[in-house]
Amino acid sequence: MKKLILFAIVFFILIYNINAKPVDISVNFGFFYSSLEPHGEWIVLDDDLFVWRPMHMDRHWRPYSHGRWSWTKYGWYWDSYEPFGWAVYHYGRWYYDDYYGWVWIPDYEWGPSWVEWRYDDVYVGWAPLPPYAHFRIDLGIHFSINWHSHYSYWNFVAYDHFCHDRLNYYIVGSHLNHKIFERTKYRNNYSYDRGRIVNGGLDRKFVEKKAGYRIAERDIYDVDRYDKYDRDRNADRDKIYNYRPGEREIEKYSVNRKMEVSRGDRKLSIERDKIIYKNDLSRKEKESISIRNRSNNSESIKRENIPNKDFRDNKKNKIDNETNRQSNKNSISNDRNSERSKVETKPEVRSKETSKYSESKRDNDKQRNESRESRSKTFQRDSKSEKSNPERKVEKRR
Repeated sequence: MKKLILFAIVFFILIYNINAKPVDISVNFGFFYSSLEPHGEWIVLDDDLFVWRPMHMDRHWRPYSHGRWSWTKYGWYWDSYEPFGWAVYHYGRWYYDDYYGWVWIPDYEWGPSWVEWRYDDVYVGWAPLPPYAHFRIDLGIHFSINWHSHYSYWNFVAYDHFCHDRLNYYIVGSHLNHKIFERTKYRNNYSYDRGRIVNGGLDRKFVEKKAGYRIAERDIYDVDRYDKYDRDRNADRDKIYNYRPGEREIEKYSVNRKMEVSRGDRKLSIERDKIIYKNDLSRKEKESISIRNRSNNSESIKRENIPNKDFRDNKKNKIDNETNRQSNKNSISNDRNSERSKVETKPEVRSKETSKYSESKRDNDKQRNESRESRSKTFQRDSKSEKSNPERKVEKRR
């Protein structure tokens, strides 16, 4: 009888764990909006799909690239160094669009990281899960479509740098992604353990063997105030501080605050009906959102994610100024040539100047000839007088 009771208790515990739902963190859209607004732009698409896009990022920037991987009780935890990392790498999903770039679609289920994995004997890689991916307790990650992340979405790094504090320095250049992607295997390993989602990813012992060093399990310190989280994580990099906003923090960003969202000027290249995570906004939140039309054109939107925009604009202005100076120089040269051609095309002016020169030359030659003749006549007269009067010649010699 005791064995039967014990078996029944164990059975009910197992059933409870299988059917239990992940811990629901009471984060709402208003809190996400207020926290992420300083770091990017909120856009509404199809009138009810709200997405967030980071601003002033490098054109080669990808999610899950500025931070570090740590092994924790939640499996592989992504510890981001970016100010918006606490939200966009532990809630919601990422999607890449050719027009908008990387955009984040919010959701309210917390996880240590939302990525899929690839690996071989040399490299390990990860890419953000799309909005088509949903966590289920019985299956782990479930996709609503036949999904394959493009090779350009992946971050690859050698095993010995996988847990490095400055991981972004060792991520392989994107020009090599295709070759590495082709020879790596796919891995997806999510589970549910004692009320928490676990991202098992690659087995820790397997990574240790490839990396050549031991990977210790690190503790996570949950913080419910952002100011404390920001202070502690910058002061002590040896520990992992995880921001899980409390009720008081969320109350600061009440839905009574006005929220402004830009209307997208193009549709997102996504299968809208296949998105599992949809923005479940309350009536009050919808009423507090004002949608404004986007004033930026497509070119300015594309340049927003390119670094050193001012430098590029100054360079373009310099090139334009140089082109203008060259065109002005060419126009002046053309004017001078045209003036010359005008003069050369007047034969009467040229003939008059030539005739004047010829007349002047003839006059000078005539004067020189007359001067020579007069000197010659004077010399002949003197010679005759000397012959006829020798005394005069002697006196002249004295």
